[in-house]
Amino acid sequence: MTVDWKDIGDAERLELLVSNETNAKQRDRYRVVLLAAQGKLDRDRLLTREQIAHQVARSRQFVDEWIGRYRKGGIEALLPRKQKGAAPKLTTEQQAQLCDMLDAGPGKEEGLAAYNGPILREKIQEHFGQLYSLSGLYALLHRLKYNDLMPRTTHPKSDPAVQEDFKKTSCLLSSNRSSSSIPTSAS
Repeated sequence: MTVDWKDIGDAERLELLVSNETNAKQRDRYRVVLLAAQGKLDRDRLLTREQIAHQVARSRQFVDEWIGRYRKGGIEALLPRKQKGAAPKLTTEQQAQLCDMLDAGPGKEEGLAAYNGPILREKIQEHFGQLYSLSGLYALLHRLKYNDLMPRTTHPKSDPAVQEDFKKTSCLLSSNRSSSSIPTSAS
């Protein structure tokens, strides 16, 4: 397999890129092109794509893809392309509405102390018509700068005075019980 240089200085540039590259996959992309081009210079060392793949410990398809990219676009074509990813399910406006809803919290008519994942999932489906998986919902919350770890909220029906009274009386009872003596020997 042979490669014609797209530019006169590509050999030196690729050798420099191989020696400086820390990402193994990217380094192998450069090495594949170098190995194929070196075969063109030295006909005695003309390597097949299988031999090149073996030397870089990659597949034949890997060799074909990156040599093909170099032939079409030069060294710049060897750089990985940024993947677009899936389009967001909620528009920017809908995300802002969700943020407002999260900031406001559940209303008294809902009877909730706080939203959790499954409840938020249902609310998003009701309001925006989009169904999220729980992991997708948590990823959305993370992108919107919301943390799913938060201190436990106070239930709307809780009474602080009753809680304080409970703490005082239950702590006294437990301390009285622990002061009783325990026999150490059975004589």
